[in-house]
Amino acid sequence: MYRAMAGLVLGAALLTPAATWADEAEAPAVNTGALSFSGVVDFTNAYYFRGYLQENDGLIVQPAFTASAALADNISIYGGIWNSLHSEQTGGDDIWYEADLYAGIDFDLAPFTVGLNYTLYTYPNGAFDAIHEASIKLAFDDATLYSEGNAPVVFNPYLLLAYELGDGNGSEDTYLEAGVAPSFPLGDSGLEISVPISLGMSVDDYYVDADGSNEFLGYGTIGLATSIPLPMPAKYGEWNLNASIKYLYLFADGLEAANEGDANELIGTVGVSFAY
Repeated sequence: MYRAMAGLVLGAALLTPAATWADEAEAPAVNTGALSFSGVVDFTNAYYFRGYLQENDGLIVQPAFTASAALADNISIYGGIWNSLHSEQTGGDDIWYEADLYAGIDFDLAPFTVGLNYTLYTYPNGAFDAIHEASIKLAFDDATLYSEGNAPVVFNPYLLLAYELGDGNGSEDTYLEAGVAPSFPLGDSGLEISVPISLGMSVDDYYVDADGSNEFLGYGTIGLATSIPLPMPAKYGEWNLNASIKYLYLFADGLEAANEGDANELIGTVGVSFAY
């Protein structure tokens, strides 16, 4: 499974007919309304949540759906659901392992975006009790530093702070994440490659060391990702085949223990997404 997924990811990333597909399909439809919708179905060889191992055996399918509404030129709200289905029935007696309900509001303060989010993490198969979390995210659009269309590389840096309002499984902890996702065109193919990099940190007991004390550095990741346009009629929105491969390294002792003592993992993901 491990090698098969990695091979599938690399094969999809190197597909060359994608630009031809995009040329032959109708021009993407422009949604001029205040409502927009997006969805994705991903297949992955391992599911880690902020460095904590959830499942790395069997079939893992992760569908999601989001609806957004523009309240003003620089304010939008959204809500949706994200799921993780495991053939191994992780921690329970059903394949529906996780269902996360989320809602938020984004403020476009160009070149910055400030986002406020609430997420309810639920576990339909009974593996864990529900977790309530509030977060704030600050993102910077560094493409605005360049003339339109002249940015050789866009880094898209962000900072995320998340606090557990309620955790039926233990204490309420605080998480901090920083990341960038440098992106650049792949020659004249019409494809774009991104290299997402993230660092997960603990402000208050989100990660612990061997003695149970707070450990600031939790995990780090670096990956390679691309999206290939699919030739769907414009009236159905924009569809893409997505592929990524990511290396995960665990710094915290508690994370290594949860990962059966291993500090390294290679995660491959392929999926299909749409947006309209």
